[in-house]
Amino acid sequence: MSDRISRRTLLKGASAALALPLLDAMQPLRAATGVATSPTRFAFIYIPNGVVQDAWYPKSTGEAYDLPPALKSLATHKKHLTVITGMDRKFGGGTGVHAQAGACWLTSSSPDQPLDGGFPTNVSLDRMIANQVGRETMLPSLELSCNDHTNNKETKYFESISWYGPGHCANVEKNPRNVFRRLFGRPTGDPMYRSVLDVVLEDARALRGRLGRDDQRKVDEYLDSVRATETRIQNAEKAAARIATPPMDEPEGIPDRRDDYIRLMGELMVHAFRLDLTRVATLVIDPERWDTPRMYDGMFDKPQNHHVLTHTRGDDAKETLKKIDLFHMNMYAKLIGQMASIKEGDGTLLDHAAVTIGSGLGDGSVHDYGDLPVIIAGRAGGRLKTGQALRPKDEPLANLWLTLLQLSGGQVKRFADSTGPLKSVLA
Repeated sequence: MSDRISRRTLLKGASAALALPLLDAMQPLRAATGVATSPTRFAFIYIPNGVVQDAWYPKSTGEAYDLPPALKSLATHKKHLTVITGMDRKFGGGTGVHAQAGACWLTSSSPDQPLDGGFPTNVSLDRMIANQVGRETMLPSLELSCNDHTNNKETKYFESISWYGPGHCANVEKNPRNVFRRLFGRPTGDPMYRSVLDVVLEDARALRGRLGRDDQRKVDEYLDSVRATETRIQNAEKAAARIATPPMDEPEGIPDRRDDYIRLMGELMVHAFRLDLTRVATLVIDPERWDTPRMYDGMFDKPQNHHVLTHTRGDDAKETLKKIDLFHMNMYAKLIGQMASIKEGDGTLLDHAAVTIGSGLGDGSVHDYGDLPVIIAGRAGGRLKTGQALRPKDEPLANLWLTLLQLSGGQVKRFADSTGPLKSVLA
């Protein structure tokens, strides 16, 4: 039998410390009711400019629904998903349609409350959940973005989804290297490429001797995954250093390939959840409207302008947009697949999470705020019903946000323009 150890146990070296994942030896003894003791994590992932609805939205609802073409990479995770279409959010006049789509996706103000100039921004859902669960973790929340555009073409309203209050957005981290250092620290006085794991390895070996077989396996898998993440960041930096004249000024630590960049940021989010360093995270895949061509690796051989394509008529543009939607869902599939592979408590990390992806626009070609695309992966500790497609009628998106806020422990009866919780998502 393994020793009981503190949930805040660290692997320590002479100049660095590394947090550990949740192990069985850290978990409180299970109550007679059998209720899981693992915490629930909440993630919100934003995709811009809407989607091609006839390729993204299921044709039927219920448990027997078929995944449409844009979601085909999610097939192995279908039992973990709740695909929701048909929910609406009203547009509040006075601001740009794209800016409000992203900035107010998670806002807690009704669309008719222009608290921030013409914007109805206010404390966002992720911040409100962090206020409930963030006191128990090192980081109340984690805000990430894959917007590596170097041109300041748009304002914060096109790229910010997390808000402390009207007009006050949360600072986001766009550099994977900085996120890694924030989560795992950095050996002081050591070269940039020195591994944090090398510094704490002796302590890790000593700890293994105190653990049971299952926990030993978890520690080994965890250390391997941290090493892999660290190596990917180092490789990106070394590759950037080999380019004598880069085509753009690129921040240190950002991979050259778009898919590697998004995957790496998702991987860091998973690490933060696995370590219980935070239970709330947001990730902006790309900002709204930014008319700068973007490379979608594996889909095209040249950069594409996502926003312009949504306003370009013809089958060719539509087929290109379908591939962009598929690219985004491929990234989502990898993230939730990683969470589903990590054992925790009575299930997996994904079982104890609600990982939401969506857009503030339904049909980007007409700037439609209705019929928004939303997917939730995970059962939130058994409280969400998964393996189904839903199409609620006459319900605002705020009803879903109210439901998730209540699941986090928020004692509230209203969120923005909500009319009540979305009971069809509850187990």
